[in-house]
Amino acid sequence: MSIVVERTASKTDPTSIVSILKDHIKRNEPANIITWIILGGKAFMASKPSSILDFVTASSKGIPKLSVLNLAAVLDVPMKDMAVLLNVSYKTLGRKKKTDIMDTISSSLSIEIANTIAKGLSIFEDSAKLNRWLHKENRALNGQKPFDLLNTPTGIKLVNQILGRIEEGVYT
Repeated sequence: MSIVVERTASKTDPTSIVSILKDHIKRNEPANIITWIILGGKAFMASKPSSILDFVTASSKGIPKLSVLNLAAVLDVPMKDMAVLLNVSYKTLGRKKKTDIMDTISSSLSIEIANTIAKGLSIFEDSAKLNRWLHKENRALNGQKPFDLLNTPTGIKLVNQILGRIEEGVYT
């Protein structure tokens, strides 16, 4: 396990995150670890999170833009869509360097979205399947796409509830 985590930390190419995630998903890693990997591993947070409070601390300090790039790669969406999810201007997001720190709200939303994606990956066990589900109209959401709800804490909570129902085998 430590070899893969070290690979995660040393890579700065967001697209490599997707391939690294597959190994961790197969091993049924905890959601906190998957979230940490989605956001960049050691490039995001120096050590593995021991609890959700580590993510609260990270969002208070702000996360690097690289974490948002990694999240976009896992979601397979352009940065223009990430800007909408984070309620940030596309130009503002584009001007930031990979190492620039995001504001508290954008950081918190990024972490919550990554946590939701980690939950979805543990259920679907494949990022392509999860992404199809995220971009498909859902009857439980009155025909809305789960992805379109990820721009607010309330929407994220609702998507998490639907994922929980899927995990329990409840038709949605």
